[in-house]
Amino acid sequence: MGLVVASTLVSIFSTARDISWRLGSPHNLWEPTLWNVTSAIVGVAVLPLVRRGALLFRYRPVRPLTAAAAFVALALLYSALHIAGMGVLRELAYAIGGWSYTFPWSRQIPYELRKDLFAYLVIAVIFWFAERPAGAAPVQVEPAAPKAADGPAAKPELWLRDGRSSVLIDASEIISVTSAGNYVEYELTGQRKHLIRATLQAEEARLAPFGMVRVHRSRLVNRKRIVALQWRPSGDFEVRLDTGETIPGSRRFKAAVDDLAD
Repeated sequence: MGLVVASTLVSIFSTARDISWRLGSPHNLWEPTLWNVTSAIVGVAVLPLVRRGALLFRYRPVRPLTAAAAFVALALLYSALHIAGMGVLRELAYAIGGWSYTFPWSRQIPYELRKDLFAYLVIAVIFWFAERPAGAAPVQVEPAAPKAADGPAAKPELWLRDGRSSVLIDASEIISVTSAGNYVEYELTGQRKHLIRATLQAEEARLAPFGMVRVHRSRLVNRKRIVALQWRPSGDFEVRLDTGETIPGSRRFKAAVDDLAD
């Protein structure tokens, strides 16, 4: 957003200077301001599309061609919304001021499309570099203090960032972890739940030492809480947890539970 604001300010004064040179209309600052501010407002509003495009490649994509096609589709959607949004805002602003103005759609669309695609690519690269691995709170395992052979074992603890607060939990109390868009939801014993900003892929990697396995593209479960396993003719399966919940599993991830039936 800071880069958009800086670019907008530079463009306002550059355009105002061009107007005074080419059209002989000095002191016309309000129109360049209107044009660039309307563009910036819509540009900021559609930034989530650019971030989404960048995240397609933040982790290794399962299907690179699919990810590339989605990236291009998001770029075209970004440009379409940007052009349509600023065109409507400009027509509305001129109408409020009492002037008659029609956005030159046929001329502006090819011109703006080239600029938008370049801007989309540049901002996507910035997002790609700036985006830290999801789940900023690192795994924090409390080391066991020296103790006698019969002393109690240290609890496997880790931190979850839930909104603006960080919560220390006992990893053995995790029942399942479910994907929820750009977030994942932790379900713990005692009907406790925590929603954190992360990807299931990132959480799968950091929870593997605690016995969490993926049974579905959107679900991790605690192997130690599986009490029953039922296979389907298709190769899919269901696991029943010690809470009584039954969770569907995909044959893509059957290796995670294959050894339970041995």
